[in-house]
Amino acid sequence: MARLFGAARSEDAGTQSPLIVFDSLGILPDGQAAEIRDGVQIDVARGTAAEHKKFDLEVAPAGTRFPLRFDLIVPDAGVEAELVSLLVASLNGLMAGDLSLGARRSRGLGAVHATDWRAIRHELTSREGWIGWVTSDPEAPIAGGLPGAASPAAACRRAFPGLDLRDQEDRRRRLVVVADLSVRGGLLVRSAPTSADAPDAVQLQSGGRSVLPGTSVAGALRSRALRIARIVRAAKGDAEWWVDRLFGPRTEGVSGRDAYEHRASHLRVSEGPLHNGTGLRIARVRIDRLAQGVVPGALFDEEPEYGSAIRITFELRDPQPGEPGLLYLVLKDLLAGDVIIGGTGSVGRGVLCGAADVRTETGERIRLDPQGDTGPANQIDHAIQEFWELDPLRGPHE
Repeated sequence: MARLFGAARSEDAGTQSPLIVFDSLGILPDGQAAEIRDGVQIDVARGTAAEHKKFDLEVAPAGTRFPLRFDLIVPDAGVEAELVSLLVASLNGLMAGDLSLGARRSRGLGAVHATDWRAIRHELTSREGWIGWVTSDPEAPIAGGLPGAASPAAACRRAFPGLDLRDQEDRRRRLVVVADLSVRGGLLVRSAPTSADAPDAVQLQSGGRSVLPGTSVAGALRSRALRIARIVRAAKGDAEWWVDRLFGPRTEGVSGRDAYEHRASHLRVSEGPLHNGTGLRIARVRIDRLAQGVVPGALFDEEPEYGSAIRITFELRDPQPGEPGLLYLVLKDLLAGDVIIGGTGSVGRGVLCGAADVRTETGERIRLDPQGDTGPANQIDHAIQEFWELDPLRGPHE
């Protein structure tokens, strides 16, 4: 890491990174602007919005493009293969979609996918190489006629055919769940109307498509995880610790946890588009509970989406003992349609059902399907049993 990105300053002066990463100006999709999203914090006990916890976010819409430029200054030809190999290993995360940029990465924002890789090598030990590098166009340093490659490694090998790139061993520990879900009874994650004749509440959209935000899914799963943990870990008295360790700590108004360290969630939840859905505009009224009549001025329209399907990816990074078991219990309720996502769940909306495929940190495959075959059951049972039997947690990092 220090060879490519520079050493941190501690007792010495540190070392400068040989990698130059340039700013990039985003190119928004045609006819679209930055989006404003409403956010709320959910009161876990009541299942409703917490008091004074509403906020807004301005996000770049799906489909925004950023041209990226990286310059790698190689001080010595003897380390060129090593430095380029490290750079390729880092850039592979952009190609595979393993890296997310910006804020709220653990809740689906900032997911990127990079394509059209091109590379050029300037030999700075020669006069021609120096002039070629210095006089290159800052906005387009590589001529447009050079065809793009499918990967960073392919682009670098094309620029320097004799380069010996070395594969970097992937030592990440991850549990990845891919869930294919269908919406039963409509879905409404509210978004503000964009015109005077629009419904009062419509399904959230990004890039011109209806989406299910990761914040809504993670919030509902956190609430369900707390209910499960309070039952399973009742004798241990550490349900809140488990949920905070998996989803990230909440410190507001909680006594005795002032020493909590803010950190991101271990569990990453993707945001994805809804497929094959249809919006249906519905007029609703509010009823006076005492008079059993319509409340004056309380007519409003909603446009939930029906018949949609969505794929959600869950990634549990560096799973600790017991965490997979809690995640399996929560996913079971989600796949069975027992976890409500979004608003107006009291009138039958927000029910998602489906099945999921799990890849454990050791590469084993598990199928979760409440309506069909689930297995291998012994692995699932072992993970849940581990969550049940572990000694009580006494702090956020234990």
